Formats: sequence, structure tokens, C-alpha cells
Amino acid sequence: MTNKKPHTMSGTPASLALRRQGSALMIVLWSITIMSLTLLALVQFMDLNLSEMAVQSKNFRALQLAESGLALGLHPKMEKEDSHLRQDLGSGESLEVELESEGARLNINVLLLNDRRRELIDLFQRWKVDEKELYALVDHLIDWVDADSLRRLNGAEAVDYAKQGQPGYPPNRPFQSLEEMAWVPGMEFLDKAQPDWKNSFTVWGDGRLDLNEAPAELIATVCQVGTVAAESFVQRRLGADGEWGTEDDFEYTELSQVRGALGLSESLFKTLEPRITLKSDYRRIVSTGKIGNYQRSLAVVVKLNSNPVAYLTWIEY
Repeated sequence: MTNKKPHTMSGTPASLALRRQGSALMIVLWSITIMSLTLLALVQFMDLNLSEMAVQSKNFRALQLAESGLALGLHPKMEKEDSHLRQDLGSGESLEVELESEGARLNINVLLLNDRRRELIDLFQRWKVDEKELYALVDHLIDWVDADSLRRLNGAEAVDYAKQGQPGYPPNRPFQSLEEMAWVPGMEFLDKAQPDWKNSFTVWGDGRLDLNEAPAELIATVCQVGTVAAESFVQRRLGADGEWGTEDDFEYTELSQVRGALGLSESLFKTLEPRITLKSDYRRIVSTGKIGNYQRSLAVVVKLNSNPVAYLTWIEY
């Protein structure tokens, strides 16, 4: 009978021990590598969170500064050239506040709803909008805001909008924003002729034009005077240096001064009196807070001298 040797693993006990130690070492090294990668990812995650927290903190601080500037701008006695509206607060912090009379713009709803289409036509002509297109545009604008369903000669009512795949229009109510005006057929021609037309219009305020802040072309349009007379009127406001916010600025304080400066007849002046003012109660405030490279802005339109202050629109950006 043949004796069989039992099956054993190759190698000596010493070599087997070395192999086991090598395997264990590899496992340890692999574990250390995994732990290192995990720790690195954790550190990067924490750095990212800290960076995001820093950004949020600076954005929040910039917003606080903007709100502080807004509080300054809300004071009814605050004038746009006041030095308090531009402050360097140190440590990279600053605030800047811009004030503008909302009455320096034309209230589109007041014009359309009070049969003042002549002023719109005059303004569009100054902007070189084609005659045929501008008359159609004015009719479209009136049909948008009037309460009836009667189509103007060159306008459009519900049937016309439905044919163009726009059911539900026009809403037959005043514009709620200037952005809404862009939906009216024909506005593309105005956009082409005068890309910054929004700077001349508003949907806020009582509709009276503030002659101490309005640009010459709007004064010429509302007061029915020539360009030269309107520009001369504005030049007197600015003084000899031609710059706003300097010592030689002139402010009209009596409407009788306006009549003389623009050369208005008595009958025309009586017609214009309800349409003009020398100081509007409606103010546009743009307040910007900065900290380093971060900034936040608030743009609001308010009615001053009201208790509480009436905020008509509020935009953060």
C-alpha cells in the first residue's frame, strides 16, 4: 500500500508569513489612500461651504447698504446733488443713491385715456418713426387700454388679435408695466427707432410733467413748443456750466416763469397748467450698496409725503 503525503501549500512557513504581511500592508495602504481621498473631499466641501457663506455674507451686507441708501432717498427734502447720497464707508464698503422725479417721464396711461394722442404722435415723429407705422401704433395703444371693443381706424381689438393667434387680447385696461407695452403690435417699429424709449415713459404718477427735471424733447412735446425753445429752457436749468447738480443750477419755482421762458400764449398756458408741475410727489430711487466686488441694488418708485410711504414698485437686483 502506497503512503500518500498530505497536500500542503507551496513555500516555507517564513515565505507564507511574508505574503500575509504584504497583503495586510496593501490593505492598510489602500485604506489610508481611501481615507486621504475622503478627507480631501471633506476639506474641499468645507472650503466650498465657507466660500458660499462668505459670498452670502457679502451679498447680505451689500443689500443692507442699499437699504440704508434707500432710507436716505426717501426723505422728501433730499436733493439729488446731496453729498450724503454718495458715501465711501471704508473697508471696501460704499453706497450710491440716484434720485429722479418720476414726473420727468410721460405717463402712458394718462396720455392714452385722456385723448392726448397728439403728444404721442409728436414724440414718435421726433424719434423718426415712419408716419404710417406711428399712426397705427398709437391706435393700437389706445385700443389696448380703452374699455370698449370698438376698433380704432388703424387699431386692433379682440377679433384681430384672435386672428393673429393671440386670444384674450387686448385686456382693455391701463398698462400695468412698460414691459407690457412691448406686446402691442407695432412696438417693434418704436423699438427700432428709439431703443431706449422706456426711459421716456412710466405707468406711475399723476401724469403731470415735472418741468424742473424732464428732458427737452418731452417738454417740447407736452408744452407744444419747438426744440430750440425747449433746449433753451433746459439749458437755463443747468446754468452756465451745463451740468446738473452744481452751484449755478436754476430751479423754476413759479409756473408763470415757465410761461415766459417758453413763450406760451395765455390760452395755451391755461390748457397746459393741469398737465405740468415744478415738483412731482413721485420719486424714482436707485440705491446701490457695494462691498468689494459685490453689489446689490434696489430700484423703487414711491409717492412722497404719504403716510406711510406708498411704494409703487420695488425691484432687487
